Amino acid sequence: MHPINLGLRWLPLVAVLAIAVASPSTADERPNFLVIVVDDQSPLDLKVYNPDSPLETPNIDRLAASGMVFDGAHHMGAWSGAVCTPSRHMIMTGRTVWHIPQRRPNAKKKRNNPSVRYPDESLAPKDLPEYTMAAIFNRAGYDTMRTCKKGNSYPAANEQFTVVRDASKRGGTEETGSAWHGKQVLDYLDQRDAAADEDPFLIYFGFSHPHDTRDGAPELLAKYGATNHTDRESLPPANPKQPALPPNYLEAHPFHHG
Repeated sequence: MHPINLGLRWLPLVAVLAIAVASPSTADERPNFLVIVVDDQSPLDLKVYNPDSPLETPNIDRLAASGMVFDGAHHMGAWSGAVCTPSRHMIMTGRTVWHIPQRRPNAKKKRNNPSVRYPDESLAPKDLPEYTMAAIFNRAGYDTMRTCKKGNSYPAANEQFTVVRDASKRGGTEETGSAWHGKQVLDYLDQRDAAADEDPFLIYFGFSHPHDTRDGAPELLAKYGATNHTDRESLPPANPKQPALPPNYLEAHPFHHG
């Protein structure tokens, strides 16, 4: 297996995958792909990128040690405040931010700011879904499966996966939190084993966490001295187990940022 741990560093992904599936070979020789995607996750939280991180991520560490880790790719920017939306479009298409389907402004926004120019939708071809990640792997003889949060993505590309188990799971239990996505992957692999399915696979494994709402499971809250805090008028209690703030932390943004 060649897992790819992306964190927020995703840009070269599709190019690497396309090269892998384009090589002529038998099914037994082709690698499997596990693509891991998370929202709002600093790569420096993970020991893969920051050995001094106080957070323990043994499974990610093991996958990264046996697979591929990108450490030089960065977000290109966005035409939306929700940068995860264009990010997922770019992941699925391998195209730059100005060459993917755009979220169009509504009529009211156009009236209020007629001077703003928006990207030309013709830069994204109408048959683009047929050339997105899962569609390419399907044609190469791969089995394709995805589990991820709902929304902020490219629906036409998501539909190309043979198996889709999407749901937004941001709760503090295994069934209501991101562990649910992991269970979908394990169940899918068990089903393949039971059916003696030897086709190579592509699994797109997305998490609902750590995107807010950031509710943690009880054992992790106890381990890191955290609480599922809901009172907007007060701060959660301090705890000596809490990881230290990063050196560049500021209580307020130093300049107006819109």
